Amino acid sequence: MAAKKSVRIIKKVRESSGVWRFISLKRAGARYAWDKRPGHYFVEWWEGKRRRRELAGQTPSEAMEAQRRKRNELLGEQVLGGKSERMVASEVPLTLLSDAMQMFLQHVRVHSPDKPRTVQRYGIVLDHITRILGAKTFVEAITRADVDDYKSARSVECSEQHPNRPITPRTINYEIAVLRTFFYFLIRERNLPVTNPCAKFKQLKDPRVKAKRRPPTYRQEEIDRIFAECDENEKATFATLLLTGLREEELCFLNWPDLDLANLDNATIRVSGEGKLGFSPKDYEERLLPIPRELAELLRRLPRPAAWVFPTKAGNRQTHLLRRLKEIADAAKVTNGTLHKFRHTYATRLLESGCDIVTVQRLMGHSDLDTTRQYLDPDEKLKRGAVNKLSLTVSGSK
Repeated sequence: MAAKKSVRIIKKVRESSGVWRFISLKRAGARYAWDKRPGHYFVEWWEGKRRRRELAGQTPSEAMEAQRRKRNELLGEQVLGGKSERMVASEVPLTLLSDAMQMFLQHVRVHSPDKPRTVQRYGIVLDHITRILGAKTFVEAITRADVDDYKSARSVECSEQHPNRPITPRTINYEIAVLRTFFYFLIRERNLPVTNPCAKFKQLKDPRVKAKRRPPTYRQEEIDRIFAECDENEKATFATLLLTGLREEELCFLNWPDLDLANLDNATIRVSGEGKLGFSPKDYEERLLPIPRELAELLRRLPRPAAWVFPTKAGNRQTHLLRRLKEIADAAKVTNGTLHKFRHTYATRLLESGCDIVTVQRLMGHSDLDTTRQYLDPDEKLKRGAVNKLSLTVSGSK
């Protein structure tokens, strides 16, 4: 085995100054990153304390064959550690991690042109991966142990936006899922002969998920105070979030053809990506939402200075709703005011009113029923009302 470990391939190249010198080839396991500069390959080994070199040719295949012959010579034609010799090296070039990431992001841009935020999120994750695992240089060098080290490194870091807030297990699990998608892209789309080190990865446990904490919702008195601080346009905007469960992006991309207000008692909003550059519904699933008459009346009264239902004063698509909500919530003395909280409130109220969970799933646009199930836990008032109906005897029995 000692001879097997000592025989390596090196290369002699001519520098721009005209001087010839030997260089070591970068490796990932038993695979070499072949240097593309003109020159000659050599095999190198040690005999005791003396270093030996022999010319091995000008191509990778010649160099590998010379390495194989030298190993056989030194080992007396014995099998190398029980493995076939063709497994020792490969002429397939290694892939730079940076190049592979650029290919992946370009693939996402081409196949999801209406998902620019997905490309942005993936780019942020890949930046973290480069920062922590970039020393590996080549995709083929990343192992399952490296993925585990990545999780450990990220778990002691804090958010850039909130320096005192540690990175959550949920965020780390998402980042590993992106890395897994990245490797499957390389395997399936680029035919790289690598193993996905993230396949069947063990997720970090999130105490908040384990506690099954229900998503935060607005109390009615909080909603009343928020609407009291709104003008008519703002009230229609936030009422739409509250009474439809729309995501922020879905609301900002609403245009007037998406609304059917002809019959106020049968009014609807259609969530669609048709004709909207840079947007498509999540999971590409369009949906038609019935809306209550109260909301339909608010929307019918809105002016129509632009194609968007909720434009900026300049007529452009709205992009700063959260900033305005924060200002209104502060004035109304409502803490933790967020846009997504309206969506949580919508789902919770539907379930508490007796709506079945599958209908709520369709209204919310959830692809997974488990996502909807998180809203099922009733509040303390409803729990108390249900328990107070219990008795030592069955109701109606003699």
